[in-house]
Amino acid sequence: MTGNIFDLQHFCTGDGPGIRTTVFLKGCSLHCPWCHNPESQSFKPEILLNTMRCIGCGACDGVCPAGDARGTLASASARTSVCGSCDACANVCPSGCLEVAGRRLAVEEVMREVLQDEAYYRHSGGGMTLSGGEPMAQPAFSRVLLEAAKAAGLHTAVETSGDGRTEDFLATAPFTDLWLWDIKMVDAALYRELTGGDLHRMLANLEAVAAAGATIRFRVLYIPEFHDRDGIAEATAALLSRYPQFEREVIPYHLLGNAKRDKLGLPQLRFREPTTEETSQFTRLVS
Repeated sequence: MTGNIFDLQHFCTGDGPGIRTTVFLKGCSLHCPWCHNPESQSFKPEILLNTMRCIGCGACDGVCPAGDARGTLASASARTSVCGSCDACANVCPSGCLEVAGRRLAVEEVMREVLQDEAYYRHSGGGMTLSGGEPMAQPAFSRVLLEAAKAAGLHTAVETSGDGRTEDFLATAPFTDLWLWDIKMVDAALYRELTGGDLHRMLANLEAVAAAGATIRFRVLYIPEFHDRDGIAEATAALLSRYPQFEREVIPYHLLGNAKRDKLGLPQLRFREPTTEETSQFTRLVS
């Protein structure tokens, strides 16, 4: 079985306990505008253009069907209307300024790379984390990969938006030691407007996974433009109060995703990063 992967990072320390390898699955059912991995949203391979690495050799233009690889990739609209979505330009780039985000890997291939750091997992209490994108947008692959990790004796974690089919979450739960559950927005209308998803579906999946005995750590997003609106902090606190047994952390918005948006030819986002004081205040309100 193969899955669509856009990155695999070793020695991660923020995606669950201990030292971990995080497998980033490509494709998401939501389209959050603040996403710090914008290359994770589409299920299709995408080319990242890093102009800082470009040496101006022109090799990419020579194989581009449009004759102008860098000009085409610099604009999201041109990518849609001109680019044929081939990876010929990336294949000939000698400097690494063109990279393909998205490759199909078999469960066995992923596990071979994950198990390279098995000794670090043993000594630190770490393991493997699935992130994305949305792991539950590739539910069969995620389940089989997690099952393989558990068979190898690894701790497993899944970072999720909670969007997907309840039956897929429940099928995956026996092989998941920890769910890192993103709480993006608790107002149903705003949730749909911003993410394209259904808040009630997320909440139903959360309730089902919790009832199945899962261990969950909430990751509560904080963007002042949205979460400082009347009633949002209180509604978030009310939701979290239903699950006092689970840990939670507030994740303040950051602008690091804009660097990747540049590489995809997308416009920069202008949401404001909260101050430390604002984040502390929001944390107190939702705790």
